[in-house]
Amino acid sequence: MKVSIFQPTYLSWLGFYKAIAWADKFIFLDDVQFENHSWQSRNRIKSAAGELVLTVPIIRNFPQNINQVKINYSRDWTKDHLKSIRMNYSRANFFKEFFPLLESFYETKPAGLLELNVEIVKGICKFLDIKTDFYFSSDLGAGDLQKNKKIVAILKKMEASQYLYAEGAWGYMEKEIDLYRNNKIQLTPLKFIHPVYNQLHGEFIPYLSVIDLIFNRGQAGASAIIKNIKL
Repeated sequence: MKVSIFQPTYLSWLGFYKAIAWADKFIFLDDVQFENHSWQSRNRIKSAAGELVLTVPIIRNFPQNINQVKINYSRDWTKDHLKSIRMNYSRANFFKEFFPLLESFYETKPAGLLELNVEIVKGICKFLDIKTDFYFSSDLGAGDLQKNKKIVAILKKMEASQYLYAEGAWGYMEKEIDLYRNNKIQLTPLKFIHPVYNQLHGEFIPYLSVIDLIFNRGQAGASAIIKNIKL
């Protein structure tokens, strides 16, 4: 059983979707601490001037877990985000194919950041025909555990034999690597050469939101690129 566990992020990059496509079961790690100024609430698109960061404003109430974060709608930031996306991608080959779906994610104005991020992830997965079973770590009974013990408890609950992890997690994973070995869990890093594709606005920029890939390559092209990434 192949399992991926990742924190939900806003307008996630294509690697996030590779982690989903790779897995039999994908776990949203939602009961860990929210980090301000992280990818949990922001991401990058491409503009004529280079990278442009889009950030979801939140109601500050630190410390709090990801699944406790509320979105701040005191100003119409959704209009601003959609305007920026439209302005920078309206000339993309597949803008008309994808923008109406993207626009629909914001219409319900979910109260929580988790709800927004998960709605976008699941909607894009459906659009790209990426199929897996989704779970939330907060539903799996490991809330009182920390880091490796928490991850291993989730993996055991999911009957995992393989675990795909973010490269940045290795720093704490290697300190208790025997936890994984003793439970016969094979470890695979989310590590690959970023695919290059035609973009608007000049020189290629990697690690942008997946929407950049979709606007430029379309449903079939983006899906094929993600699914064909070799880990």
